[in-house]
Amino acid sequence: MNGTYRNKLYRRNPRFLPVLAAILAIAFVFTLVSAAIAADAKFPRRPINFYIPFPPGGFFDVTYRPMAEAAGKILGQPMVPINKTGASGTLAPTMLKTMEPDGYNIGIATTALFYLPSQQDVSFDPMKDFTYICRTIDSLMGVVVRADSPWKTFKEFLAYAKANPGKIKYATASPRGTLRLAMSDIAIKEGIKWEVVPFMGGQEVVTALLGKHVDAISQGIEWIPHVEAGELRLLAVFGEQRSKRFPNVPCLKELGYGGYPSPHGIIGPPGMPKDVVNKLAEAFKTAMNDPKVQKVLAEFGSPVIYQGSADYTAWSKTSLAYHIELVKRAGLEKK
Repeated sequence: MNGTYRNKLYRRNPRFLPVLAAILAIAFVFTLVSAAIAADAKFPRRPINFYIPFPPGGFFDVTYRPMAEAAGKILGQPMVPINKTGASGTLAPTMLKTMEPDGYNIGIATTALFYLPSQQDVSFDPMKDFTYICRTIDSLMGVVVRADSPWKTFKEFLAYAKANPGKIKYATASPRGTLRLAMSDIAIKEGIKWEVVPFMGGQEVVTALLGKHVDAISQGIEWIPHVEAGELRLLAVFGEQRSKRFPNVPCLKELGYGGYPSPHGIIGPPGMPKDVVNKLAEAFKTAMNDPKVQKVLAEFGSPVIYQGSADYTAWSKTSLAYHIELVKRAGLEKK
């Protein structure tokens, strides 16, 4: 449209130019959206960085490497595992929040995202700084005593602790996490006073129990071989259902307490395109049926509790509120 013709149109109808400008703006936005959708449709076009927030050789490394490998094969591009440890498993997520939201940088999230903010100053907002792609698996955790202890059931253990205030010492490698928060919550509910003994790692916790330095432990998978060897006794497992590996052991939920679940999931930077999120979520959903992944999950007794992005995001909001209340009841909130 030349200037002379435009001027003639404007003299005939002065409102024409704003309307034309609006039409051109809409067309421009439509072009950008179309280009973005086309780009998402091609995702992924290069390898994806997959951040593991704990050291090599540990539970998260061993379980998620085969899962990431299987998901990469499904997507047609490799996922490259990168171990970034620190800050109770929140260093990697804190890094992710500043990266491009194009789907090429994702990682593992734990419930530390929800229980740490009310205990200490953190450099992330759990509901604003991440895209929740999908929830994956839960951890097998339990309350364990020595096989030669007098307590055959969790109720017997609680009864003794209630009748002997301050006498029970239990160890955990998670003095600010779910393993401690659950024990504190149960103690409040039952009117129990017991002492927590913190350790740096799960193996140290088990060693302390075997060496009779503590009476019980609230800990993850490190006790599995010792329970199966008959050296230790599993009294209860965390969560809302029994473990397939230990089907005769009750879960805390059926015993009348909160399940205290500690599931993990896959997250990315905030503002990721929905098409990319859905592709990643579906890839992980399928990957968890891979025989190699199933074998590893069975070894660690980790149940699949998959949720897509929308459900995982909603669950995360609920989990944040739940953990804020747990931390408050335990008296561990930051001053």
